[in-house]
Amino acid sequence: MSVRQEGESLPLRQESTRAWGGPGAGAFNSLPLASVGIALAAFVVVLIVIAGIAITAVQMNYSGRMYPGVRALGVPIGGMNRDQARAALSEQMSILSNRSIVVGYKELNWTVAGHHLGVRPDVEPILDDAYQLGRDGNLVQRLMAQVRLATSGSVSDVQAPGFDPVAMGAFMQALAGAVDRPITDARLAMSPDGTVEFVDGQPGRALQVDQTQRRLEEALSRPDVGYVELAIEELQPKVGAEQLAAAKAQADSLLSAPLALKFQDQQWELTPKQLSSMANVAGTEGVQLDRAAIKVWVGTIAKEIDQDPENARFSWQNGVTTLLRESKDGRALEIDKTVNLVLAQALSADRNISLPVSVTKPDVSQDDGAKLNIQGSIEIARTSFAGSSPPKQHNIGLATQRLNGVVVPPGKEFSFNKEVGSTSLDAGYKLGWGIANNGANVKTVPSVAGGICQVATTLFHSVFWSGYQVEERNYHLYWITGYNSRGVEGLDATVDEEADLDFRFINNTENYLLIQSWVEGGKVVFGLYGTKPDWTVKVQPGERMDVQKASQDQVVEDEPSLAAGQRLAVEGAMDGFKMVNTRTVTKPGDEPRVLRLTSLYRASRNVVLVGTGGKPPGPSKITPNRAASASAGTGATAAPAPKPTAPQAVPTPKPSAQPAPVAKPAVTQPAPVPKPVISPLFPGGASAAPKPSR
Repeated sequence: MSVRQEGESLPLRQESTRAWGGPGAGAFNSLPLASVGIALAAFVVVLIVIAGIAITAVQMNYSGRMYPGVRALGVPIGGMNRDQARAALSEQMSILSNRSIVVGYKELNWTVAGHHLGVRPDVEPILDDAYQLGRDGNLVQRLMAQVRLATSGSVSDVQAPGFDPVAMGAFMQALAGAVDRPITDARLAMSPDGTVEFVDGQPGRALQVDQTQRRLEEALSRPDVGYVELAIEELQPKVGAEQLAAAKAQADSLLSAPLALKFQDQQWELTPKQLSSMANVAGTEGVQLDRAAIKVWVGTIAKEIDQDPENARFSWQNGVTTLLRESKDGRALEIDKTVNLVLAQALSADRNISLPVSVTKPDVSQDDGAKLNIQGSIEIARTSFAGSSPPKQHNIGLATQRLNGVVVPPGKEFSFNKEVGSTSLDAGYKLGWGIANNGANVKTVPSVAGGICQVATTLFHSVFWSGYQVEERNYHLYWITGYNSRGVEGLDATVDEEADLDFRFINNTENYLLIQSWVEGGKVVFGLYGTKPDWTVKVQPGERMDVQKASQDQVVEDEPSLAAGQRLAVEGAMDGFKMVNTRTVTKPGDEPRVLRLTSLYRASRNVVLVGTGGKPPGPSKITPNRAASASAGTGATAAPAPKPTAPQAVPTPKPSAQPAPVAKPAVTQPAPVPKPVISPLFPGGASAAPKPSR
């Protein structure tokens, strides 16, 4: 029995063991799915009911109170009703309003109180915002917000409504004004006193307002924070000390010492002060010098260095050639090269410059005496200045002396104005008289160096009759009978450097030509010496044409420059006319050279000047039909012209090595007056004569 029972129990246990996978399991799996769904739904409903009860309990429990986890102004007010929260927040607001905190950045520091930042004493807006936490939105949104509040209250700390935006904005604006700083690049300049001024660059600063404001608001809610670092953006300068290092080195070199410019035994200096005025610093491009300013300064040196070459002058007498004046080399400072040297060396340590000066040799050296090969006289001309005023005598003698010994090399040009030099008072000339052309009015007026036209005329006579090539000759406004040459009228020559009137001719031979001039008695003499040209000269004198009869009335005019009561006859009545003289020069094998000299002379008057001693002149006084002879104040004279004679050789005098001394004037010189424009007269008022044909 027992065995059988044991035998029967084994299968039962075995069946039991297989119940999950055998036929028993199949019975369980065969339960209806609807029954499982119903069970799950019932479970969810139970959960919802429980949650609803819990939510309802929470909502009822926190009705009129802050949800758990709510914070405001850093104060936990979860679970408090409005009165409790108001009291807590009011206390915190008082603390915030009176609390001081330090704000700063590097060397900048300020202490501010909460009320400076606009902490509001009214906590109602904060209470409203805090109370609404977890109460906005639909049910799900509210539940989720409440869960977040309960688990992480710090994310819902109400802050912003505690600050007045206007007050906070004003504070932040004032703070930015104190903090902000523009970028300042490093600067290099040269002061007028010749020193270098260097200012290093400085970074710019800009307050990051929003970020700084957040830091302040957060710090005020945390009692443990006593310092807030301002949020500042720094902007570095583009040009700093490193970028200007090269320019500063240049400036230091420029102003380290004067720049010395040397020529022979002369020296000029550009001082640091002068260099500073001519330079500027162009940022990182370095120091730049003003080329134009340097060129102007170099031009002042050129005036001291430059000189025209000066030919030697000689005297010839009895076959012996003697040196009268040594020659001088011409010099010209090469201005552009000098400017380049200054620009190059002004910024270097070398403070010395050797000036580049070009040298021009004279056409006639002092060693050329043997080359002159003087054979004798070629032509001699004389004009008389007897009876002229003492100033005119002086001027004639001085100009004659300054032309003596001029040598004109073969093919070279002679210029009266160049060779005679300055005709100013400073050059030793005196106030004489000249003929001024002011449109329709022509009159004799005070003129510095009055009388030199007679010197030019006498030299012109010798050149004209000897046949040399005339380049420029200008005639006077009036015809002066004393300028007749061999009975020919119209052979005068007027000169005036200021009016650009010159007498010029070319030595168109292969031999040197020596000009010797001197005064003998009351005459000025010009002689040409050398080898007589192998050409023939024929002159066809002209006839007076278009004659304008001169009035014989005597005109008396006041002259302030003369002493009171002093009388001086300056013009004699002479007819005006046109004259054309023709000179023909013929050289074997060459085409004849023909020179036609056309002169137009106005009619002159009988004029006597009466001095007023500086008083203003009155009206002219005219005495009809009384001819008066003028003295040679301008060379004008009423003396009759000499009878015409045929051209003939003139005996050669023996010139001295030096001109005769000039007679001293016997009267006091009048006060200097400006030199008038003395010009020839042409139809239509032209003031310069055309070059004659040759």
